[in-house]
Amino acid sequence: MSALRRFEQFMEQMVEGSVARIFRSTIQPVEIARRLEKAMESNQTISVKRVIVPSSYRAFLNPQDFAIFQPVRQQIEQELATYLSELAAERNFTMLDHPRVVITEDPAVPRRSIQVEAEMRDNQSDQPTMTMIMQSDRAPGRSSGAFFLLQIGNAPQALPIATTTVTIGRGLDNDIILEDTRVSRKHAQLRYRQRRFWLTDLGSTNGTFVNGERISERALRDGDVVSLGGLELTFREG
Repeated sequence: MSALRRFEQFMEQMVEGSVARIFRSTIQPVEIARRLEKAMESNQTISVKRVIVPSSYRAFLNPQDFAIFQPVRQQIEQELATYLSELAAERNFTMLDHPRVVITEDPAVPRRSIQVEAEMRDNQSDQPTMTMIMQSDRAPGRSSGAFFLLQIGNAPQALPIATTTVTIGRGLDNDIILEDTRVSRKHAQLRYRQRRFWLTDLGSTNGTFVNGERISERALRDGDVVSLGGLELTFREG
C-alpha cells in the first residue's frame, strides 16, 4: 500500500463527529499532502549515493480555511509527517532529520489556496563522510567542461563546475557540498576570471592546499591536486 493511500485511509477513519466538517472544507487534507509531496520533489539535493530532501515543512492557509483545521491540526500534522517519511522511503530519498510539518495561517494566502515552504535542516556533522552535488540556481557561465575528481572507493566521481562562481564546503548552501568533518561549512570558492579558474580559501579551519602548498588564492591548472582540510580532489579542465 502506498504512503498516500495509507494517509487517505487515516483521514477516512477520522470522519466522525465534529471532525467530519474538515471533509466539507474547501481544502481537503489530501490536497495538503500532495502539495507537501510536490515541495519535497522540487527541493532535492542530488548526492553521489543518495538524494536528500527537506525534513521541515510549513503549509500556509487562509485564516478562514485554517480555522476549520484548528481542532485536529496537531493530529493531522503528525500524520502528514508520517506520510512524508513513508513517501521518502518509497522513493529512496534521504532526510537528515525526522520530518516535521506545521500547518499555520497567513492572511496573504487566498481562500481555498495552500502555500508550502520546505527547509533542509543542516544536521549533518554526525553523518558519514560523502560528497554531494547541489544544482545551483544561478545562470551557468562558460561551458568549459571543467570538473573536480573525487576518489570514492575504487571509482573516481566527477563533480562538474557548472557556473563561473562555485562555493565549496560542508554547509547545504554551497554549490558543491562535501559532507566531511575536515571540511569547513564555507571552505573555498572557485571563480572564473581572466580565462582561468581561481581557487580562494574562505578562512577555513583546516586550510586549502594546491599540490601540497597551503594557499589563500591560486589559479588552477589541469591536473592540480586540491586538498580541503585533507580531502583531496583533482582539478580537470578540458
